[in-house]
Amino acid sequence: TGQSFEDACRASLQRMGRDQLEIAQAHWSASNYAPWQEPALWDGLCRCYEAGLCRAVGASNFGPKQLRKFAQYCKDRNVPLVLNQVQFSLLSTAPLESGLMDVCKELGITVVAYSPLALGALSGKYTLSEDGRQVVPARPGVRLPDGPRALLIRQVLPGAADLIRQLESIAQKRNKTVAQVALNWCVCKGAVPIVGARSSAQVRENLGALGWRLSNPEVQALDRAAALAKKKATQNVFMTN
Repeated sequence: TGQSFEDACRASLQRMGRDQLEIAQAHWSASNYAPWQEPALWDGLCRCYEAGLCRAVGASNFGPKQLRKFAQYCKDRNVPLVLNQVQFSLLSTAPLESGLMDVCKELGITVVAYSPLALGALSGKYTLSEDGRQVVPARPGVRLPDGPRALLIRQVLPGAADLIRQLESIAQKRNKTVAQVALNWCVCKGAVPIVGARSSAQVRENLGALGWRLSNPEVQALDRAAALAKKKATQNVFMTN
């Protein structure tokens, strides 16, 4: 229920020793797997704001239609809806193709891009062999990952040769890394990318994506190359229409 959602938020704040969150965010819409829970989810988020437990609310994996409905619901209750966190990268361009980015811009909702490097496929650690058929380390000391991440990279990259070459070319010309170019593309599209980091070196590399912008021709070249990719990253099953 909406009340149980509010109670859970109060309990979390108590455990953290805080009085208020910046944003109370739904990690995904319930409409794809338990649609009867959606009203309680929306009510619960708004209750958190109305009770002063957060400064704003956010969504995640809400497609354009569902986001419009939720935005209107929040507006009717005078609750600020400030972000929508979605899977977005050069290998996951569904938010552009579905019109979600335009809807977010229209409604004043910030797009937060998760997996902006496609689980490492766009990190610059991996490139393609000369014949473009095999994924190989881009530099000495790099090993191909294990598990599902390796499967994704081996499945996706060979069909995205044009994109990888374009990223590497722009990175070389701009004295940036491939990851920095891929992240900057997200920024140029109006998104705020969130990137994982396991070391201070990775943090510094991520920060190198800020403070500059790809040119329009560079963005367009990456758009064209991304469109030619034969296989995209797997979409989150909780993403709604």
